[in-house]
Amino acid sequence: MISSVLLLAACNPAERMSYQVKGVGTGYDTIKEDKIPGGFRAQGVHDPNEPKVSADEVKWRTLYNGLQSAQNAGYDLTVFAGPASSTLTITRSYSFVEGQYPGFVYIVRGYKSDGEHPASARPIAALMDEANRRAFAAKKP
Repeated sequence: MISSVLLLAACNPAERMSYQVKGVGTGYDTIKEDKIPGGFRAQGVHDPNEPKVSADEVKWRTLYNGLQSAQNAGYDLTVFAGPASSTLTITRSYSFVEGQYPGFVYIVRGYKSDGEHPASARPIAALMDEANRRAFAAKKP
């Protein structure tokens, strides 16, 4: 168990997501966008052959993860772009495609309510509640 955790920690985000999707049918990653102040890129992918995974659930969970990262960084307002479609392609030996997993990408930008922010910025907590509610509503039994 410890070796698999260390292996996941040593991998790049795409490899981590591929291990996740192979194991449970979904994979998520959120990274800080260095070129966008307060920005985060949230990605989520799923195995379309996994019967218990809903694409809509992955879409809303991906947004939730991006919003949560912005909130954890100290922001309370946000604007976001997405979802944009994405695909995680796993190849071996430069030619053999092991798997292709569809997914979603959001760009989330956080702001502080006591600082400068666009008029369209919305409270992160309310958006997180909505994304979480929609993710649970889209969950397959």
